[in-house]
Amino acid sequence: MTFDSLSFLAFLVLIYAAYWCVRTWRVRKMLLLGASYLFYGAWNPFFVLLIVATTGFDWIAARWMERMDRQDRRRLVLAASITVNLCALGFFKYAQFFADTAVDLARVVGVDFKPIALGIILPVGISFYTFESLSYVIDVYRRRIRASRSLLDYGLYVTFFPHLVAGPILRYGDFAPQCAVEKSWRSTALGKGMAIFVYGLALKVCLADLVFAPIVDQVFARDATLGTGDLWIGASSFSLQVYCDFAGYSMCAIGTAMMFGFRFPSNFDSPFGAIGMADLWTRWHMSLSTWLRDYVFNPLGGYRKGRARAYLNLIATFLLCGLWHGAGWTYVVWGGLNGLFQVLERIFRDHVFDFVRVRHWAARAAFAFITFGLFTVAVVFFRAVSMGHAGSILAGMFGFVAAAPSMMLASGDRLLGVAGVVLVVGCHIATANLRGWDWLDDWAVWRRAATVALALAAIVFSPGFNPAFIYFQF
Repeated sequence: MTFDSLSFLAFLVLIYAAYWCVRTWRVRKMLLLGASYLFYGAWNPFFVLLIVATTGFDWIAARWMERMDRQDRRRLVLAASITVNLCALGFFKYAQFFADTAVDLARVVGVDFKPIALGIILPVGISFYTFESLSYVIDVYRRRIRASRSLLDYGLYVTFFPHLVAGPILRYGDFAPQCAVEKSWRSTALGKGMAIFVYGLALKVCLADLVFAPIVDQVFARDATLGTGDLWIGASSFSLQVYCDFAGYSMCAIGTAMMFGFRFPSNFDSPFGAIGMADLWTRWHMSLSTWLRDYVFNPLGGYRKGRARAYLNLIATFLLCGLWHGAGWTYVVWGGLNGLFQVLERIFRDHVFDFVRVRHWAARAAFAFITFGLFTVAVVFFRAVSMGHAGSILAGMFGFVAAAPSMMLASGDRLLGVAGVVLVVGCHIATANLRGWDWLDDWAVWRRAATVALALAAIVFSPGFNPAFIYFQF
């Protein structure tokens, strides 16, 4: 059941109607919790038991920690909670990766093992709700928040269906006050929520799936040998496909939550209008980047222990970011490149030229396109099926491999890819100063209605090719 399916539309209408028909706030929350388990169980009912078990364990562990005075015992409970969460994540997501890596290492030393097929099914969204659970128990340990007195509220925090399978990654300190206040239908931003949902769905269905995905599939086909220009178009199209797919999902999640009276944090703020990779990562998947900052980078020492140590901390954090995204060395390299680009950028700004201070619009636009180009180079590893595949794509992009004359994109695809890059990156540059979704309140009703109508028309008349959201695999 995905946001772009008719089954979800029917589910949403029924739950929304039932939610506002119930008068008791506690029963409303119970309804949302039950609906969230139903939503998650539509993929695999067995994994509902997993999320129920880890939710209950973390809730009890946090209550224990809060009542304890001895720091060593609090650390022991924290370690137990972190271990349970990471073991569950490690088994389901990384066991096959570790097994394959062990087989490859054995071959290096001359021991030939057959590949091990563990046949483990990855629970949808496990990376997202695991990080939410970890942030909760760590914040309770640090005494930044109080442990939840209500298992219902904590369960809803973990499993609330709009964000359950692909974020945004919530913090309990932000969500708990919203559970404490009964929602009123009259004060709920229904129109704004529906508009954001439709905009997000159009981004996914019309741009990610129909415009960019076909170009990407051609360029990243294993037997494709294309020219430098076509490879750049394909890699750039994948950057835009990932953005439209994941930002579209985040907008659907934010809009859906808003319809029920909840506010989720913004997850993307015109990332391709960023000036530099550091700026881009303050705008790209922001709920993850702030999570990594607060629970990985800062605990490693952040910038407090000198510049060289800060650079190592930054690269280590992004290596973990890559591994979080996928169980494969290509994802690790993708994360490492993003960290390395930021380190080199900081060195360049400190010793050569601080381009962030440039104010001329044309220069800032040029730097934004350069930033987009660096992001695109790294994202090749995100899409490639192997390190060798990524290497061959990059070699072709930089002209080290000559393409066969007969292998090229159709002229229409080329034009569409270039136009897509210019349009999306240009829009991000123009809206780089906008943050969150509060600016939508300033739009006149007619403008909002017109844009929603256009987006709906584009969705309805689309051919219907809608693969699953890319981030569902994480």
